[in-house]
Amino acid sequence: MMYKFVIGVLLMNVLVNAYNPTIYELSLRPWLYELTNKYGRNISKLNDIPMEEFQHLKDIGVDYVWLMGIWQLGQYGLDFDRAHANDYKSNLPDFTIDDVIGSPYAITEFVCNSELGTDQDIINLRQKLNAMGLKLMLDFVPNHSAIDSPYRTSNIDYYIRAPPNTPTPYDSEYYLPDGVSYGGDQWDGFWKDTAQWNYWNNDTRNYLKSVVKKIASMSDGMRCDMAMVILNDLFYNKWKPQLDAWGYKRPSTEFWSEAIAETKQQYPNVIFLAEVYWSKEQDLINLGFDYVYEKWLLDQQATLDVGKVRPILSNLDFNYASHSNHFVENHDEPRAIIKFSGKDYISCVAALMSYSIPGARFVNHGQLEGLSNKLDVHLRRSYRENGSTYVKSFYGKIMDILKRDVFKSGNWTQLNVTGDQYWKFFAFRWTNSSEKIVVVINFSEGSGYGLVKLSDASSGQQTITELISGQTYVRSGDDMRNNGLGVIVDGWNAQIFSYF
Repeated sequence: MMYKFVIGVLLMNVLVNAYNPTIYELSLRPWLYELTNKYGRNISKLNDIPMEEFQHLKDIGVDYVWLMGIWQLGQYGLDFDRAHANDYKSNLPDFTIDDVIGSPYAITEFVCNSELGTDQDIINLRQKLNAMGLKLMLDFVPNHSAIDSPYRTSNIDYYIRAPPNTPTPYDSEYYLPDGVSYGGDQWDGFWKDTAQWNYWNNDTRNYLKSVVKKIASMSDGMRCDMAMVILNDLFYNKWKPQLDAWGYKRPSTEFWSEAIAETKQQYPNVIFLAEVYWSKEQDLINLGFDYVYEKWLLDQQATLDVGKVRPILSNLDFNYASHSNHFVENHDEPRAIIKFSGKDYISCVAALMSYSIPGARFVNHGQLEGLSNKLDVHLRRSYRENGSTYVKSFYGKIMDILKRDVFKSGNWTQLNVTGDQYWKFFAFRWTNSSEKIVVVINFSEGSGYGLVKLSDASSGQQTITELISGQTYVRSGDDMRNNGLGVIVDGWNAQIFSYF
């Protein structure tokens, strides 16, 4: 389980300097395909992207734009994916072979994909984004390279290889003809469009640390794919026969502690985001990651059982939460609407809950439009749809609220809701020197009534504003402080109040 539990401790404010950025994932080449259709002209290069597209993201409160899939791919991966074309028809019924663009996680070299531009074009784009107040996030895929990476021939010792006494020809279920292993992890088997880096070879580690530093020189952050699989224990569990046969010894440190510390010496403001599962989240925070994927809350929300969500939030470890990356969908997950039983309104209230606690707020390409059809990473498009009017309206209001400074760097407290229907509710307070806001969420069927004590409410009559609807109310500050603000919230819905 991803949250540490603290029993019987009264919840207090998170540290003042906690920062809660909004990270927006764009699947880069599919996005360019969409923009080509939108603008009626070819938009296939970084330099072609209309900057007003990024300005829109800035306007809705995005801090980091993750351009997923920017690095160079090879012909091997493209041919491999085309050979598995039937796998894509469930997501894209009108699939054609031209829709296959190759996996962005089978990288030959960490240089800009020549279809998109050059490394200098990435640097120039970053400068433009920074000038408008946005930051650029790029991929680092640590576990493996593409099969046709030049390093497989120039530096074969960088890779996991079959034990030297293995009879040839090598078993094609595990190895390439030269004995290099396919990439993989201990649970998912092997990915046969990739070749496995050897993290117990110091030369490999040094090369990949140089890659991390290069990415940091070109960006403001990097999302590190499946970051836990190269931890020494997990790596050895997967590759023990090969490592032992070649005489490799366990490194004295973890790759991430070295790579992050050395990189931040040169680029102190770059942030590291880990894709991580298998209860290794805190381990990666301890090794220096700024943010880690937090999937446990999402999976419990998706049960639609408030009783499974409450223990997670009631016993929140603030240090862990402030380093967490909260999401309701990403390119690996089902679309949020599908995750939440086809109910667009439930997906929205779950997103608001996730975005109302400390940590990074993650938004996926197409999420704000309420899309249901998944965008496969191997393809340039998903099945065409109009999206959800409800979702578009909801996020149009919520994103404008969440971009306030109080949600980015304010103090956070979880509040108790009292009354006979308290079990339906969650309440979160955000404050800074200029604003006081309370978010009240009904995560259940049917409307409910509750009282939320606001201990910092000012005395006397005051006008409070419900920010989603814009409706104002006159309430006694003394009553809100002593008895509580009375709220009636519809099922699977929320209210957000600004008070004084």
